[in-house]
Amino acid sequence: MKTWNGEETVADFVFDEDIYKLIVDQLDVAVITDQEGRYVHVTKSWEEYYGLQLKDIKGKFVREVFPTTKIHEALKTKESFIGVPAPLVNEKQEQGWCSYIPIIKEGQVVAGFIHVLFHSEKTAVAFSRRLNAMMDELNYYKQEVKQLRKSKYSIDDIIGESPLIGRLKEQIQRAAKSSSTVLIEGETGSGKELVAHSIHDLSQRAYKPLIKINCAAIPAELFESELFGYEYGAFTGADKKGKKGKFEMASGGSLFLDEINQMPLILQPKLLRALQESEIERIGGKESIPVDIRLIAASNTSLEKMVSSNAFRSDLFYRLNVLSIRIPALRERTEDIPLLVDSMIEKFNFQLGLNVQGIQPQVLQRFGEYDWPGNIRELQNVVERGMNMALTGMLEWKHFDEYFQNKALRRLGRTAEKGSLLIRQAKKNLEKEILLESLAKYGDNKTQCAREMGISRTLLYKKMKEYGIKQ
Repeated sequence: MKTWNGEETVADFVFDEDIYKLIVDQLDVAVITDQEGRYVHVTKSWEEYYGLQLKDIKGKFVREVFPTTKIHEALKTKESFIGVPAPLVNEKQEQGWCSYIPIIKEGQVVAGFIHVLFHSEKTAVAFSRRLNAMMDELNYYKQEVKQLRKSKYSIDDIIGESPLIGRLKEQIQRAAKSSSTVLIEGETGSGKELVAHSIHDLSQRAYKPLIKINCAAIPAELFESELFGYEYGAFTGADKKGKKGKFEMASGGSLFLDEINQMPLILQPKLLRALQESEIERIGGKESIPVDIRLIAASNTSLEKMVSSNAFRSDLFYRLNVLSIRIPALRERTEDIPLLVDSMIEKFNFQLGLNVQGIQPQVLQRFGEYDWPGNIRELQNVVERGMNMALTGMLEWKHFDEYFQNKALRRLGRTAEKGSLLIRQAKKNLEKEILLESLAKYGDNKTQCAREMGISRTLLYKKMKEYGIKQ
């Protein structure tokens, strides 16, 4: 057994010199130094490249032979230097690229390593080919993994051609390109989970897991263990092996917290810390565990209003509300109902073994006169209900009449012309009154006003012009 330079006083890192030489010699142009930066071993190809012999330089400082070397700086700072142009002995040599790497054991530098790549065009081409082949193989397996872990939904499952849906899809695609936290707000049944899946599916994390937690479905006393996991003995009945929490399970991928407005206040600081520090602690654990997740949160009520009423922490709200997406209610995009219904008929024909051919236009017209408080989920329920009554043929109003008997339809399309004008005018008067109140409330802050009314700033200015409200 010998030390790096064959002397017992140079370093305390002992190894079998013959074996290590065989390993290093496979690396082509390479050098080993001691912890002070003296030559200990060089490969045969290094000797050929530089025209020097190990016997002539062994024990010398590298900087004595090549003054521009970075190995001494690497040993001093304990940091590697990668891709540094290699020193040349003559102009005929091919340019190489050096990596200077300190070898560290138990916090102390015990040796240095220098590796030169691409000392010839032939080597560079061969390396490039191997690298390209490896990247092709890696991309293939990434796609395989993505298929195995594929999101339940994708952006193609968002049905509609209205301007609101077009804008929603643009927001999803923009959010997918970022790794920032996303807050999705929308009424119950509007499709928040579908949007979350679409963001994950389009992101760089698509081949990693998307883990979902419904905050309203977990008892408060179990919430922390579900999020962060626990160690053995953390509480009575704890699994002997401990348990990973959803944060750890989602590491590398995305974590979807649905109905985050239902998260207990007592746990909100812990969630905030996990997001800020990118680490968690299991219940009963003593060490912090690093996690790499992209958080997507959803709420069926305005978190900003909850903050103002002290029902949700403001610091967590600001951490969540980096990228904000509002899903329009179905009543705001009734022009999409025909496409949605066609898609649902096709889906339920397949799932239920039915043979419904379509739906009559007058039924779709009446669907457009209903407010759909349950949004897409309610429409889906109604279509499935009607199809089970019809079984085959065309869907008619008689298949839905019972459902709508006790529900108010907006019969604007079938009222007298005078009545229609009165209703439209009343609606405009109410809208103008709400707009004036909002502007007064926020001191003419158009952004806050638009957010409260659930419309864009552009539409806000259009409404102000329509109602003659001066800025």
